[in-house]
Amino acid sequence: MAKHLKMLLVLCLLGSLPIVMAQQFPLWERLLRYSGGKTDDTPVPSMKMGNHMQMSLKGKPQPEDKQRAQRIVSSASSVVAHYSDVNTALQDGYKPFHPTGKLGEEVHYTNYRYNRLEQRQANYDHPGSILYKRTPEGMKAVGVMYTAPQDSTPQQLNAVAPLSIATWHRHVDFCGGLRSLPMKEQAGPHALFGPLGSIHTEEACKEAHGLWIPVVFGWMTHVYPGAKSPNDVWAGMDMHMDAGAGDQEMK
Repeated sequence: MAKHLKMLLVLCLLGSLPIVMAQQFPLWERLLRYSGGKTDDTPVPSMKMGNHMQMSLKGKPQPEDKQRAQRIVSSASSVVAHYSDVNTALQDGYKPFHPTGKLGEEVHYTNYRYNRLEQRQANYDHPGSILYKRTPEGMKAVGVMYTAPQDSTPQQLNAVAPLSIATWHRHVDFCGGLRSLPMKEQAGPHALFGPLGSIHTEEACKEAHGLWIPVVFGWMTHVYPGAKSPNDVWAGMDMHMDAGAGDQEMK
């Protein structure tokens, strides 16, 4: 009897070990792992930019692509005009995502209800996120972001915004750090962990006792209707990359 109880105790301890280890990570990292993708493999023709960005490659132009893109930009322009006052966005349920407070930063104001709805069907008049730039005069609406499921096919992305014009991106290869780690190891240009971290492989993440998340969130595309250059209206390969940009890996 004592032998069986001892064995049961060992099994219970082994079973609870993953739970204890998981609780050592911040809640937001655990949620990201729960909702994130299991692999960054995708049927979408794409390339890696830096350590943590995966971007779609331009597709072959199709009839009506330009006209369709113009209609989307027109809708985005109306959204930006309507939400020129950030308080209007707040009143309509848009909330800032991880602002730093630094001048010049671009802050995503996300309406999570709209974000969930556009996973099924895009609504160009009610985007999941509005993009604001922090200026000395306050928050300035500069664009919108449309999203699609992380496992989307090229056809699904193209149905939302034409791949011959829009550039889609995903945040990938994320290694979360323990709650006990100093902030400098989880944020900033010399961080090991997090969205700017130098760790970007599963093996290295395991060696560092991190929490590996192959894909964070889903596919996203930015539209800046007031951009000075037509090439900047749809965020492309020249969009701001994360730390370590330069190494490119075709997928």
